Amino acid sequence: MSVIKKKLLADYESNHIVMVHPHMHRDKSHYSDLYTIFSSLNKIFLNNKTKQTIVFDENGEFENLYDLTDPSVSKIFYNCDDIWIRDYLPKIYISNGSKKMIRYRFNAYGEKYNYKNDNNFKELFNYVSDEIGSDSFVLEGGNLEFSAKGILITNMHCIKKNNANYTINVEEEINRMIEKLGISELFIINLNGIIGDDTNGHIDNFIRFIDDETIVYFASKDKSYCNYKLACKLAKQVNDIVDRSKIIKRAIPLYHSKDDEFIKNGKIYPYSKLNFIATTECFIFPCISKNRESLQRDLDDLPSKTKIYVINTEAALTEYGGLHCLTANI
Repeated sequence: MSVIKKKLLADYESNHIVMVHPHMHRDKSHYSDLYTIFSSLNKIFLNNKTKQTIVFDENGEFENLYDLTDPSVSKIFYNCDDIWIRDYLPKIYISNGSKKMIRYRFNAYGEKYNYKNDNNFKELFNYVSDEIGSDSFVLEGGNLEFSAKGILITNMHCIKKNNANYTINVEEEINRMIEKLGISELFIINLNGIIGDDTNGHIDNFIRFIDDETIVYFASKDKSYCNYKLACKLAKQVNDIVDRSKIIKRAIPLYHSKDDEFIKNGKIYPYSKLNFIATTECFIFPCISKNRESLQRDLDDLPSKTKIYVINTEAALTEYGGLHCLTANI
């Protein structure tokens, strides 16, 4: 029997979450709502015996806001630039039984924001990272969707936009990384992001794995919905993925309608039901105030064998990101 030397770590087979307390947003009016999201996650992870690493600023003044008494919860002190740790903590793969990082550069979605500290954050983690990756190639964890069977799905539009300021051959870098990782199947969509998306189209708003053979995807049948045309384009690309894959057996649509638009002060923010957190023990889906009940009914039909939670993430959307982006699986 052959031995798989390298293996992608899928979210749904991870039982350790890292998240960053939003200290950098403490002066904003929605800070308390942001903190409520993190507090809720802290409790859910404790109830499901999921390991947590929480990052506080270097003076540690926010430690008393969380339950840190359980030995499954650890803490790090570091001044992150922002809360989107999914994107700047590199994805993990397993090589000969050990967790290792895929190194890449983070530049805050094409140098839109401060990012120096976030780009250097990966150095705090004691994972060997010299085998795969490139510090000159810009990627984000939110644009890399892994399955435990070695499938990678990503959005090329996002990769090209975020590498536009650098002299680099994107296709060559991707192929080099794929070869080193021993990817079973690679699927690349090419779409703009949903309205309000600050990431140039991360895949975690479009397509996610819930098990080895099942993907869920962003869909719509409501022509009045702001992202309807985009969802139709995605549906065609999802059908192509299922047709070509030898591993993926099912593609389940998560439908979005006018009721799934989060609008504040006349501005549409980037809400997607696909931006959920997955661990070995549970799935946590994002809702907005007006769609909690309808989302819960949709999720009842998912073929998931783990617990499913729903929490309101409007405060994160106001910061132009989603629930999945607030966490990293390691």
